[in-house]
Amino acid sequence: MLNLSAVEACVALDQRCLGGFWSETQWQRELGQPQQRLCLGSFEASSCALLGVCCGWVVADELQLMLMLVDPRCRRSGVATVLLKELLELAKERRCKQATLEVAASNAAALALYRRLGFSTLGKRRRYYRNGDDALLQWLDLSIVKTRTDNRPD
Repeated sequence: MLNLSAVEACVALDQRCLGGFWSETQWQRELGQPQQRLCLGSFEASSCALLGVCCGWVVADELQLMLMLVDPRCRRSGVATVLLKELLELAKERRCKQATLEVAASNAAALALYRRLGFSTLGKRRRYYRNGDDALLQWLDLSIVKTRTDNRPD
């Protein structure tokens, strides 16, 4: 789990990926409330550079995936898959029964990832994003997510 010590790295990754979608204040909020807001990171072993972040909110018995970032240099390398699987497992441990997210209908790579992990489309928000893209509402029953069986520390 990421904590407040990762704010600067998260802001920098956000800037590289989305041009600064979240402000530093919002990153502080995300990383400072670990009971309700779960943020996981993936780091490069040799440099300790932050390569990816996956953030979600626990609301009642639901995980709401809020943001997935992967450094442009590392896309399609499995970083997003590992992060999202870990986040879904953590949500199950927190007694979440389902996971939801919104994704741009034009984001083929993200849609393929979510489909591989068992998400299905339940609805659409027309022209939801600033660029006019529709948002697809995705849902996953967490009972189908396999629980981690290794002994890796959290």
